[in-house]
Amino acid sequence: MTTPTALAEQPPERHARAGVAPVGAADPLRRRLLGSAAAAAALWPGRRALAQAPAVAAPFTRRLPLPPLVHGLPQADGSLGYALRMGAGVTELVAGLRTPTWGYNGSVLGPALRIPRARPVSIELHNGLNQPATTHWHGAHVPGDQDGGPQSFIEPGQSLRYHFRLDQPGATLWYHPHTDCLTGPQVWAGLAGLLLVDDGVDRRLGLPHRWGVDDLPLVLQDRRIGADGRLQYMNAEADRMGMKGDRFLVNGCEQPYVDVPGQWVRLRLLNGSNARIYNIAFADSRPFHVIASDAGLLPRPVPLRSLLMVPAERYEILLDCRGLQGRTLTLRSDSGDVVPTLSMVPLLADRYDRGAFDLLQLRVGAPTAQPARLPPRLVEIEALRSVAPARRFSMQDMASDPRPSPMAAQCSQAAGPGGMSTGLHGMDMFSINHAFMDIWVINQEVRRGATEIWQVRNDAQMTHPFHFHGTSFQIVDRGGLPLPEQERGWKDVVMVRPGETVRVIARFDQPAGKDAPFMYHCHILEHEDNGMMGQFTVT
Repeated sequence: MTTPTALAEQPPERHARAGVAPVGAADPLRRRLLGSAAAAAALWPGRRALAQAPAVAAPFTRRLPLPPLVHGLPQADGSLGYALRMGAGVTELVAGLRTPTWGYNGSVLGPALRIPRARPVSIELHNGLNQPATTHWHGAHVPGDQDGGPQSFIEPGQSLRYHFRLDQPGATLWYHPHTDCLTGPQVWAGLAGLLLVDDGVDRRLGLPHRWGVDDLPLVLQDRRIGADGRLQYMNAEADRMGMKGDRFLVNGCEQPYVDVPGQWVRLRLLNGSNARIYNIAFADSRPFHVIASDAGLLPRPVPLRSLLMVPAERYEILLDCRGLQGRTLTLRSDSGDVVPTLSMVPLLADRYDRGAFDLLQLRVGAPTAQPARLPPRLVEIEALRSVAPARRFSMQDMASDPRPSPMAAQCSQAAGPGGMSTGLHGMDMFSINHAFMDIWVINQEVRRGATEIWQVRNDAQMTHPFHFHGTSFQIVDRGGLPLPEQERGWKDVVMVRPGETVRVIARFDQPAGKDAPFMYHCHILEHEDNGMMGQFTVT
């Protein structure tokens, strides 16, 4: 059994290259993406054309897989015990293709852990992979040494036990690797799962809550798969801007169907993709109601016909299926209406960003004997206040001379399932406040118990999802403009468009020392793995 690794003294060769200047807007992004032939060859090992499986839309013939709902086992000390094992397997992500994958307690993804609010829990995490890995409890209010950040390496064949309480509102959180330089390929390989904080409020409100009946988890991901069934990762130069695929999976299955009752149905949506942005809608443009964002219920349901989701965001929606018995509904992404406008460079939008693609078919059957309801009001949310000066962050595009960080050599030895390439990682390419991630450097220090406004400016030419650990926040404004109602709840990921400044406010109650600090970073995983991340303490 190992414990979260403490940081040793900084070796003399380890340093932050904060002085590497980012390329300005005058330098075309195409040049940054492709560069000269010599520079590209130096930065891009193993570039070769790989045969891909034809991306033909599946005809909704496979049933939606549902992650097992795990409640934990009572322990002698009164806590609930959970066990997770990261390991390898083979999964039919696409019908007819056997794909080597990684998962928790199975071949791909992981179980949904239901954790009662404020109940002590212990989670034993075993690493059955061929490389070091971590697991981060995304959205969880836990101390830094229980957060599962890059310092919490678990070596192959070793285990780590977490102990914490989640004293926070009921919400759909998730867990995934946060391994320095290797988060992108490890998530792409299949490692992710849901973590549900249960405070009982949804049941008291009469919301749908029967798992797999009227309460459905939907993990949305895209993947690129070779003709031999193997996952392809960062096999094109443009992939360094964020890995996108041409196969669209829900709970690890391409275009499945699910049977739902003819009543109010709850869909828990997670954008679990590395870089893909979705504009969630139904094919017939029917309305739905947003009831929760990343970290909890909203004050009231918000009626919408489409919902933009950047990587790592979660939303819960209620769909009215009353009177629709015998009908089929199609959940899709109407990306062409919105996604291309989120970048100043057309090159960054692929053909799926410019159009629409289907995700899931819902087949409506008879209502159950206990239909749920849509209440007019949900919860009251405390409005945070701060009089302190805002802490400022800015995000920059690719550096003019990206260089490998000292961690790059260690990461380059890794390989994914079935020999999947782990691509380009450990490079000083993308930055926050003109500094690159350095695991030996603490970038910010926050006083424990403080309530702060963090002002995040996007100086880049593409949209970035900004996330930080250990707490939840409220969005104050977007450039001084009013917020859409679905953003007026608890969040832990915020979309920041090019040229936009967003202010968020959070209270920092969980401790994090220098040996296990919290992270702030872009949640495009290839950006996080290549410099766009920093560390902060709460003391």
